[in-house]
Amino acid sequence: MIPKLHSADGILPALMTLVSRAGSIAITSHQNPDGDGHVAALALQRFLLCKGIQADIVTDGDDLKRFDFLGETSGVVPYSEAMSYDLLIVLDCNSMDRLGLRQKLVSVAKATVVIDHHVLEHNPIPADYHYIETAYVSVGAILFRALETELALVPDNDRLFMANCFWTTILNDTNNFTNANTDSFVFAMARDLMAYGIKPHILYKEFFQNHSAAEMRFVGETLSTIRLHLNDRILFMHSTKEMQLRNGIEPEAIMSVTRWVQGTAGLDAIVYFCEKEPGIWKLSLRSLKLNVQAIAAKYGGGGHIKASGCTLEGNLSYIEEIILADLTDALANHA
Repeated sequence: MIPKLHSADGILPALMTLVSRAGSIAITSHQNPDGDGHVAALALQRFLLCKGIQADIVTDGDDLKRFDFLGETSGVVPYSEAMSYDLLIVLDCNSMDRLGLRQKLVSVAKATVVIDHHVLEHNPIPADYHYIETAYVSVGAILFRALETELALVPDNDRLFMANCFWTTILNDTNNFTNANTDSFVFAMARDLMAYGIKPHILYKEFFQNHSAAEMRFVGETLSTIRLHLNDRILFMHSTKEMQLRNGIEPEAIMSVTRWVQGTAGLDAIVYFCEKEPGIWKLSLRSLKLNVQAIAAKYGGGGHIKASGCTLEGNLSYIEEIILADLTDALANHA
């Protein structure tokens, strides 16, 4: 059985014990890095650097320019099969399936730590230690509480960098404090982060509003594909590879396309179908009423009960058909 850390307080001692034994360290997150997993990795990397410890953040070679507003974010390297690290730290992900090719990093690491806030998914990552707590709004929030007592000991500029990162992870996973997961615990954490001198209005603007004209055109084209089903209770929309190429962008450059339709009156669920490659579709499912994590898990995906994702191969109309059937069943069972 994988040893479980029973509180965030236990993360730092366990982590530093493993770090002290490791000659090389990698930090990674799920495929398509976002404002929680990747930004939390930036914060952890900076914390370790303050301790004189070097660590690489390993990605799939994604375009991460949207996080440049945080400041110096070097030390990010694209994955290659030749890579091997003594210690692997996985953030915001607990399933091997969501690591893609980077699954090999787990198999060759001498020790692995998993820190996450998602529901335990299919094919869990084998780890020497894991801390998975769904009560936390983001994995960055977990790390903030785990490292909080140490922040006073790091230089001012590093402390501010990490605080900006932790705030950004909360922005990402609460959609700027508007999602149902925003509670008194989140606002207490926001209060504590404010004490470090962050500027919320600037972070909000840089994270949510700093889109190019091409990106906004892409969003508009995606919104133009909206279709409603089940008496207007289900909203589908999609973007194709051709739309991405024509606008010269990656969909991940757009912070959560689904947020542009959240709040639409009368909806029970939203699904965004994004064509990654011809015939390969990444699905983002959102619902305040249904357990969309259960649907995503059927197809090797996962996430949260109200916000999850998965990847399917095939014709769009067929994929829409099976997802609509899943949602129809879920609504019938919910009634």
